[in-house]
Amino acid sequence: MTRRREQTPYSLLRAVRRALSHRWLRPIAVGLFLIVGAVYTFLQAPVLWFVHLAPPSISAPLDAVGERLLIIAPHPDDDVLGVGGEMAVAARRGDSVLVVYLTSGDANLAGKRLITMTPFLSASSLRALGGRRQKEAVLALGRLAIPASSAVFLNYPDQGLMDLVISNWSAQAPFQSRFTKRDAKYLRSAFHPERTYCGENVLADLVEIVETYRPTVVYVPHPSDRHPDHSAGYFLATLAVQTALARDPDVAPHEVLCYLTHSRERPWPSPRGIGVRRELGFPPALLGLDMWTSVKLPSWSVRKKLDAIQGHLSQWWTSGQTMESYARANEVFMVVSVESLAAVPHWPTAIAPGSL
Repeated sequence: MTRRREQTPYSLLRAVRRALSHRWLRPIAVGLFLIVGAVYTFLQAPVLWFVHLAPPSISAPLDAVGERLLIIAPHPDDDVLGVGGEMAVAARRGDSVLVVYLTSGDANLAGKRLITMTPFLSASSLRALGGRRQKEAVLALGRLAIPASSAVFLNYPDQGLMDLVISNWSAQAPFQSRFTKRDAKYLRSAFHPERTYCGENVLADLVEIVETYRPTVVYVPHPSDRHPDHSAGYFLATLAVQTALARDPDVAPHEVLCYLTHSRERPWPSPRGIGVRRELGFPPALLGLDMWTSVKLPSWSVRKKLDAIQGHLSQWWTSGQTMESYARANEVFMVVSVESLAAVPHWPTAIAPGSL
């Protein structure tokens, strides 16, 4: 009876060395190592190493000239997808632009798996993704000539905003993200760091921003967006404007416009892919329900918008064809009457009046 030789780490190492001693195998192994290393470095996006997050600049525009645009984005990239062209035009015109990101997009599992080149995920790696996506947002804004200080990161839970509205409104019942395993803001770049994840804190942050910045135009997610974070974002944003108006009528914006990102009708925008000369049509199912407006964009702003969209690298590498579909010759918005905001005319999916 023969005894099976026990494999030890040293015997395995010797076997690997013997295999690599072949002239034809060593160059292949070195080549594969270099290729994997180059791909991994590319996925880490070295351009982001030079992007620095600046403290947000939110000040009372007492002597401001021109418009003051406030864009509420559920995730980094929603702002440029829905309003990127208008933001570029405003920046060139000298208007003030402030972008508020409700979450840091830390639940993008496909993007994180691609970046790390592994199917395994951890709470710490997803928190790191949130920090990276904030840098991508600043990179994208820079391509629109908007400074890093115009980005405000609230750092609430990605794929958790609807829960904050429905189930975790009070700080007495905080929400814990199943992705980051945190129940409070975890990034130092966050507006009011360490605040607990609950609906009333999101509202408090937004009301403070509206009262301080006093926007003339506010862009918010569409209430019928099929992503729960977006429909909840509409409710929170319009409730913040309503609350600020109740305290001081002089903070009233003259326009509230809703942008759509995830339509319940697929595909929209259609057709998919780059179409900088095509017109973006109105969503057919929503056209008869709301008042819509189309804003024509100059060609240079469409190119800048596409460039900004591509700045969201972790998203672009997994959803590039869909994202580039939003770079069209115009942008479309649903118009919300500022006077009717007190009634909150549109209720997001799963939210009913009186449910809070």
